[in-house]
Amino acid sequence: MANKIRVEVNSAQVAGRVQSRWKAGRYRLCAVIRDDCNEYVRIYKNTLRNSSLSASRLADGLIIWNTPYARRVYYTGTPRTTVNPNASLQWCEKAKDAHQKKWRKMAAEIVGGE
Repeated sequence: MANKIRVEVNSAQVAGRVQSRWKAGRYRLCAVIRDDCNEYVRIYKNTLRNSSLSASRLADGLIIWNTPYARRVYYTGTPRTTVNPNASLQWCEKAKDAHQKKWRKMAAEIVGGE
């Protein structure tokens, strides 16, 4: 005698739960990512770093450094390391290399994964 098991999954309901969890947790994840990136931002008078605190729209998933020179110093020049010894070009890529595992784990926790 064979036992039968029937599993029904309401994929729309599951997708809705994941989407609502993601929307609720995205702000916190983006704040962590912004702070981790700021560990590698060039610091002269703190204007660049501070611009990310006011210009970013974390609830929308946008992290923004808003100064007239942000793009230029992201890609070019030689960062001074006297104030911030971690200062780097392409500071987001540097942060991603250092913190990606933590970010992925946090994102998985937000949507209910492991």
